[in-house]
Amino acid sequence: MKGQYTTGEIAKMAGVTTRTIRYYDNKGVLSPSSHNSSGHRLYTESDFIKLKRILALKYLGLSLEEVKNTESQSFEKKDIINSLSLQKNIIKNKINYMKVVLHAIESAENSIEDEQNIDWNKTIDIIKILEDEKELLQQYIDSSNLDASVKLQDRFSSNRHGWYKWTFNNIKLNKKYKVLEIGCGNGALWSKNIDLLDKDINITLTDVCEDMVNNAKKNLSDYSDVFDFEIVDPNNIPFEDESFDLVIANHILFYMKDLDKVLKEIKRVLKVGGHFYSSTIDSNNMKELESLMKGFNSNIKISEEKISSKFGMENGQEILSKHFSQTKRYLYEDKLVINDSKGILEYIYSIPGNIIELVDTKKKDFEKYIDLNINKHGNIYITNNQVLFESIKL
Repeated sequence: MKGQYTTGEIAKMAGVTTRTIRYYDNKGVLSPSSHNSSGHRLYTESDFIKLKRILALKYLGLSLEEVKNTESQSFEKKDIINSLSLQKNIIKNKINYMKVVLHAIESAENSIEDEQNIDWNKTIDIIKILEDEKELLQQYIDSSNLDASVKLQDRFSSNRHGWYKWTFNNIKLNKKYKVLEIGCGNGALWSKNIDLLDKDINITLTDVCEDMVNNAKKNLSDYSDVFDFEIVDPNNIPFEDESFDLVIANHILFYMKDLDKVLKEIKRVLKVGGHFYSSTIDSNNMKELESLMKGFNSNIKISEEKISSKFGMENGQEILSKHFSQTKRYLYEDKLVINDSKGILEYIYSIPGNIIELVDTKKKDFEKYIDLNINKHGNIYITNNQVLFESIKL
């Protein structure tokens, strides 16, 4: 490499525009080492290394002002790894959002292709229905959100059992049973209790999302003789009447567009005398976390509506009683004790909603805000009450 480079040369080397280089100079982020006789900027090899550092920090979500501050503050390897991890969650969330939008577009496109003439009313109705479902669908199919939620529970739960151990202990399993799980996610209920599971039992794990099924299959790959894996729409369960002794729906019923139809399908495939276990949250679940985020920006929404209003601790028993003769309720009382900002940020950045959009350009400010709250209080306590319903088909 030669000793000095013009604005155009250093821009080409870094893969950016000359306008970007001039902008960084004007903002005092990357000043040239010297100027030639004509007054043009000249940059050295050390300037080029600095430029690469700036571009890397910008990718990690830092503003130009924050990039400037790193000159006077330590920004270590652990900080880069942390930023990359959080940025990964943000990108996964954005990808998942775009998948939902793509699904809406493709469905409308297929509808138009099937018609001889364009029925605009029908097309608009299809898009509107899919848009209405977007918030719920996005969270339901997002495996990164589920993974972050499981990590959050494992790390910060104050209940000594933990949700998955507690749930497993309250489910009445028999080694002769045929078991169906609707919305298995990453298979956490089983992978976390695999040592307690009778290896003669037959369990079919299903999910509407192929990524979820693949994750569950990967996590339980050593137990393929116990588990079967299928992609299944809960609205149309592809099994014969009275096929299963036990059906489980762990934290997924509040995502169903037509819950009544899903419950009828579950009842249909459940044997007479069979048990159906479904779980949900109460209306105060994670209320402190939402309040914390709204303290940074009052427009932040976790979802457009409280999912507990669709199927929650308060109304779940009544909803289930329309389809099943007996329903018991088991309460799981818990608080998450958050003492580390990285752990909670990992979860926050995976939550569907408008969070990413609102903090995208102020990510470091948001992370500093979370840090300050944890340091100020020592711990952040978050309500994590959940409930397991046990229903019987008579």
